[in-house]
Amino acid sequence: MSRCVDVIVVGGGHAGIEAALAASRMGMKTVMVTARKERIGEMSCNPAIGGIAKGTIVREVDALDGSMAVAADETSLQFRMLNRRKGPAVWGPRVQSDAMMYARAQQRTLEAGAVEVIEDEVTGLIGRTERIEGVQCRRNGPLKGRAVVLATGTFLGGMLFRGEETWRGGRTGDISADRLDEDLRRRMFHVERFKTGTPPRILRDSIDTGSMEEETSEEIGFSFSYSGSRLSELREFFYTVHTNRDTAEAAKDFLHRSPLLAGRIEGKGPRYCPSFEDKVVKFPERAEHRIYVEPMGYRSRLLYLNGLSSSLPREAQYRMVRTLPGFHDAVIHRFGYAVEYSYISHEEIAPTLRLRRTENLFAAGQVCGTSGYEEAAGLGVLAGINAARQCLDREGLVLSRMDSYIGVMVDDIIGRGVDEPYRMFSSRAENRLYLRQDNADRRMLPAALGSGVLSEGKKKVLEGRTEAAGRIRTAIDETSMDGVPAGILCRRGELNPLELLSTSGLQGSVELSLAESVILDEKYQGYIQRNLRKHRERSSESSVTLSSIDSFMDIEEICWEAREVLERRRPETLQQARNLPGVRPTDINGLIIHLGRKCSTWNNRT
Repeated sequence: MSRCVDVIVVGGGHAGIEAALAASRMGMKTVMVTARKERIGEMSCNPAIGGIAKGTIVREVDALDGSMAVAADETSLQFRMLNRRKGPAVWGPRVQSDAMMYARAQQRTLEAGAVEVIEDEVTGLIGRTERIEGVQCRRNGPLKGRAVVLATGTFLGGMLFRGEETWRGGRTGDISADRLDEDLRRRMFHVERFKTGTPPRILRDSIDTGSMEEETSEEIGFSFSYSGSRLSELREFFYTVHTNRDTAEAAKDFLHRSPLLAGRIEGKGPRYCPSFEDKVVKFPERAEHRIYVEPMGYRSRLLYLNGLSSSLPREAQYRMVRTLPGFHDAVIHRFGYAVEYSYISHEEIAPTLRLRRTENLFAAGQVCGTSGYEEAAGLGVLAGINAARQCLDREGLVLSRMDSYIGVMVDDIIGRGVDEPYRMFSSRAENRLYLRQDNADRRMLPAALGSGVLSEGKKKVLEGRTEAAGRIRTAIDETSMDGVPAGILCRRGELNPLELLSTSGLQGSVELSLAESVILDEKYQGYIQRNLRKHRERSSESSVTLSSIDSFMDIEEICWEAREVLERRRPETLQQARNLPGVRPTDINGLIIHLGRKCSTWNNRT
């Protein structure tokens, strides 16, 4: 006899966790179906959370009451604020985590969040495509639900590769969701293929760290979560090394056995996380590539070699690893491999993450064409919210690209599509002076309150912070320093937050970091308003022609990726160029500058 619940989440990765918890917080009876309970929340790739733009997504997920930020805080082994040499708008918080502790923390959160976990394989959907009635489980039979979220990660039609070895799986040791993949194709969903990969894991006792450069942690009292959690006091040593000519030669000697170069892998891989053999082929003149040596956990016996992803045969991986400084006697515990998997084309997905041809089927994470834990979590929380709102017969939540990185990501995926696994960068957001990691709580509050996803505790925390920010803003409006209004000092970048709090009597009642954040809001206010005006004026870009450009490859004002895309697709207007995957707002600005120079040159000639 079949059971019936409100929301069914297929998959227990970073997207599935956030989707299930969001639906449960909104009062839905929620079930997660995953192949192995003990691998829920596993860090299948590098043991880290955050980074440039990615760290901002983590804080946005936290502002929607998600769990990633708290788990990252509680299990951190090292903290760094990336991009500090640039302005605060593009700073990126990042922690190295204990991978096993992180997974356990997420599993405990699911248990506390009243999410039922069923250990099974989903083999297909039940009902008409227009109105999905639930899922079919291999052992437990039919499970009916009012909404379904697909968060299948790399498991949908997953195939693993290493040299001549090929086997089914979403990652090593796990099965792939082949029958679900077949069912989606049978229902005529547009399904395509991507690939990713992972590096070998090394036994820590087999290496010598004396010849490596140590990466130190920053101690600044930061936490991802706004709920009062703090970074773990556990600390680990992290190192960097560089590959050399011998490493490259070892890879070259086995390129003829690469499944990627042999054409056995059809899916395109992530541009910004290529395999080492990709680097050797694309940059033959370069021998040195940085490799980050990251422990998989506190006092873990395993090390992760970030930057040495490979699907070359085992003997090739041994040769490459043992050319690295300090790795001459290294022992590989688990070899690297590539995984090819299915994802659903952007044409099928609505801005709410509902599949357009259905009333109640949603998608989140890598099945939408993204890469990365953080991107998955951002899509997961949005899909979970909208699955619950579907059950409640409420309009779906759509996040604007002007208000959140999650909104930028969804708009990019849906509006432009992806031709490679999508990774978030701050340069993808034209309003990044506003979309900072320090103000995610205030930016996301209207959406969080309107969606109904917040627990009472989280709502109280966020509203309290917003009220405190209002008091700081009032202090800026009403305070002067040596006769100069604080607002003017803000815009000059000369207002000291400690001095403001002391002068206004707020010291001790509000957090210093919150004052710093509000001051940045005021400092950038003019730029933010200008960006909003530009956003409204963007419709006029359809009249700006690019026909005068002979070769996009010669335009130095835009990045190499954008040059390749533009040269291949040859858009006719600026609006068409903006909508292409791989073309960022900074590239559009570069095109405008280039067109302006061409126009100026032509006018001077005439």
